[in-house]
Amino acid sequence: MILSARRPDVSLVEFLESRARSASVTRLVLQAIVAFTLVTGGFGRLPYARSVVGTFAGAFLCYAVWGLLDRARSYSANRGWTLTAQYLTMLCAVFVVLGVLSGLGLLLAIWFIALGSAWVL
Repeated sequence: MILSARRPDVSLVEFLESRARSASVTRLVLQAIVAFTLVTGGFGRLPYARSVVGTFAGAFLCYAVWGLLDRARSYSANRGWTLTAQYLTMLCAVFVVLGVLSGLGLLLAIWFIALGSAWVL
């Protein structure tokens, strides 16, 4: 019998991994396109919230790209292309670091706006 319910003690990282790995490629590509559109289009429309929109979209983009790279990494590992899988693993790590930094930047941007010091941004 397969247990379909999620464990109650799942961490945020495990939840995001399972969500990205179970998403379809079309959904991940659409998420990456939407995030890129937010990054490029959000700066002109929202001049005071540029940092919030930019960092949110950056984290969203890193999540979508990581999901696509992880899918390609597992595909190349199953095919026996170890060197390609190693390079894709390194790229996955780069996007994880960029996503974490974008998430921290988002928290800082919201914090600075909430404190009323928009000049810092």
